[in-house]
Amino acid sequence: MAMVKINANFPEPELIQLGADILKSGGVIGYPTETVYGLGVNALDHSAVEKIYKLKGRAEKKPILVLAESIQQVKTLIADFPNIAAALAANFWPGPLTIVFRAKSSLSNLLNGGQYTIGIRISTNKICQALLKATGFPITSTSANISGKANPTCASEVEKIFGDQLDLIIDGGKTSSATPSTVVSVVNKSIEILRQGVISESEIQKRLKAAL
Repeated sequence: MAMVKINANFPEPELIQLGADILKSGGVIGYPTETVYGLGVNALDHSAVEKIYKLKGRAEKKPILVLAESIQQVKTLIADFPNIAAALAANFWPGPLTIVFRAKSSLSNLLNGGQYTIGIRISTNKICQALLKATGFPITSTSANISGKANPTCASEVEKIFGDQLDLIIDGGKTSSATPSTVVSVVNKSIEILRQGVISESEIQKRLKAAL
């Protein structure tokens, strides 16, 4: 396992390419997001996603969230993009809001936990944005922890947890929060809060009331 330190505000292209090459080859990386550190693999690579479940000791019925580069990429993963999702995206993306959609039938059941839904967000983190641009595919964004344990907020914590089980850890400094993203479902074309995170339910309702 290698660890590389990357400038969080101006990610070095050659270091981002190193991470992208590992992801393209089916490897696993630890990397910072706008909330906590995550474990990343190519979200469309079934074998790579399997590695995430094994590393975390995560039950396969629990889906794994993913990061997408753009709304255009989001739409390649989902069955429909309802109006309420468009309003949420306009107000909270990029940012720490994960939106759960009905997944396209072509997606791996392992990725969606057999629930035929998928949680996606567009990140404000420049390292995430650079990785997504360099790879051209969505990447997983589950917390870089053992399932049920504390969320890591720095690269050294990720290293303590997984050691040389990861192919690369990207050190982008300490994250601004130990709280994960808020998760909202729009599967039924209405808002259902599945996990309270950085963004409060009241903030979501307030922003949407002003927008709609």
